[in-house]
Formats: sequence, structure tokens, C-alpha cells
Amino acid sequence: MEKILAVSELTFRKIKEPAYSMLLMLAIAMGYFVSEMEAISFQNDDLLSGLVSADQGPAVLSGFVFMIILTLLIGVFSGATDLPRDIDSRMIMIILSKPISRMQYLFGKFIGIVGICFLFYMLSFASAVVTHIVCTGACYSFAIIIRQMMLALIILPFVAMTVTISTFLSDISAMIVTVVYLIFSLSLSTLAILIALLPKGMSTGSAVFLLYYFFPNYFYFIHSFKLIGLVSFSLLVYTLSTTAIFLLIATHRMKTRDML
Repeated sequence: MEKILAVSELTFRKIKEPAYSMLLMLAIAMGYFVSEMEAISFQNDDLLSGLVSADQGPAVLSGFVFMIILTLLIGVFSGATDLPRDIDSRMIMIILSKPISRMQYLFGKFIGIVGICFLFYMLSFASAVVTHIVCTGACYSFAIIIRQMMLALIILPFVAMTVTISTFLSDISAMIVTVVYLIFSLSLSTLAILIALLPKGMSTGSAVFLLYYFFPNYFYFIHSFKLIGLVSFSLLVYTLSTTAIFLLIATHRMKTRDML
């Protein structure tokens, strides 16, 4: 574990670079501008009220959704470029010449990139909370704060997916494929809504949903649900299992990849 943390610390040090420093300042500014945006809710829509509804639990605030989207873009930039650039620059050969295995290197990179993303989100999160207190004289409720913090769970499978793609492709190609994959995954997230729009006689059955579960469904993370219950537990299991699957694929690729 010590070796993994050493690689992650080396990765995390990138926040000292001017580009990352500017992004961290952007995080604080973004938290200021989006703190008073309304909650995501479709309570007046019969079709969507069961999908995203504030009466099922504390709602996700749309401002925090913008924050997490920008955080994921940073995950794309970091996760898709870090490993390929280490390989192209032969830096990885220097690291692997130490008593560090390829798996330890991979997991260290993953933890470091996740740390950068969490730092960005939490800075914007703190900025939004402070701005809300200054503007309204009151703090968000504890349940609302916890629900917005749970949005950060999406970082784990997303970074794992990005790092996995980067083990197969160069940095630019990995970024492009990650974005295309994300758009395709988000498109599939609307499959349930499209099927619900069909007349009952045209229902395609549960077989159609097989494709629905082949891709990480990031729409799950903005559902409203009770903080303590089966749904929140299932979301945690979904996050960890999806992350583990991607990291297993990346580990296998790293073990078989020629680094020269």
C-alpha cells in the first residue's frame, strides 16, 4: 500500500502546475456562481416524477450537477493523458525500475487522479456552501449537504473508466474515446424514458434493458432517494463494483502491454 500511495502522491503533485492552479481557482468561482441554482425535480411530470423527484428524499441541486460535470472533465483531462504520457516519455520505465509493480503503479495513478477530482469538487462545494450562507443567512440542511456530497461517488467509476481506456490508447485518442463513450452512456441512460413513451402494445420487454446495463449509467447518481435505505446502499455497491470491473480490465492490460 505504501508504494501505491507513493505513486498517487507523485500524481497528486500535478496540482502545483499552473494549469491545475487555475482550475482550482475556477472551482471556487464556479461554486460562487451556481450556489443558488434550484433543485432538479420533475414533480409535475407524471412520466418522470418517479424517476427524479424531491419527495423521495433530498434533491440534487442543479448547481452541484454543473460542478460535478466540470469535475468529470478534469477527470478526462487527467485520466486520459497521465498514463500515456508516462509511457511516451519513458517515465514509466524509471518508476517500474523501482520495486513497484505495474498493478501498484496503475492503482497509484487511479488514486492520485481521483484525489485531484475530489479536491476540485470539494473546493467548489465549500465555495457554494459559504456563498449560500452569505446570501441567505442560512446553511443548507444536513440532508441536502450529504446528498450533494454523494454526487462525488460518480468520480470513482468515471476515473476508472478513463484510466482503463488510456491503457489501450494514446492521450488524445483516449480523451476522444472517453468523451464519446460518456455521451453514448448518457444517451443509453434515457432508454427507460423512451421505452416508457411507447404505447403499451409496443412494449419491447425486458430484453431491451440488457444493453442498458452494459454501460455505466451516470443518471443513477442524480436520482432522489432516502439517504439511509436500500437505494443508497445499492448505489454504493454499483459504484464500487463498476469501478472494480474497469480496474480489473486496466490491470490485465497493464500486465500484457509492451511499455517500450
